[in-house]
Amino acid sequence: MSNNLRQQIETHGLEINMGWATFPIIFEPGLTVDGDACFGMTDFDLQEVRLDPDVSESMLRQTLIHESWHIIWSTMGLRTHDEDPYSDITTNQEFLVEQTTRGLLLFQQLNPLLYQLLYNLYD
Repeated sequence: MSNNLRQQIETHGLEINMGWATFPIIFEPGLTVDGDACFGMTDFDLQEVRLDPDVSESMLRQTLIHESWHIIWSTMGLRTHDEDPYSDITTNQEFLVEQTTRGLLLFQQLNPLLYQLLYNLYD
């Protein structure tokens, strides 16, 4: 399998499925958030992930993992004030580790090919 992440995403039409929503992965040059350039972003209102197509392979991988964690944590109820203004999380490390573990396993089960591509598990 080719290790070109963008090509694999486009060829297979990969999305991030978390059960409650599926987030298409869209490549869009010139991304900005609040006027600042960025490599990627997750739009929870539109339920999509946008990535800058002009970044290096390693930065694309890092950015997609980063955006995936936004979705995983949101799915597991770990929302921050910028996502949910009524959110006030008080927690401990054990709770965070447990929720993160469950979220990663759910992500892996619902997105096996994307998981393999992100974590270089293919032959």
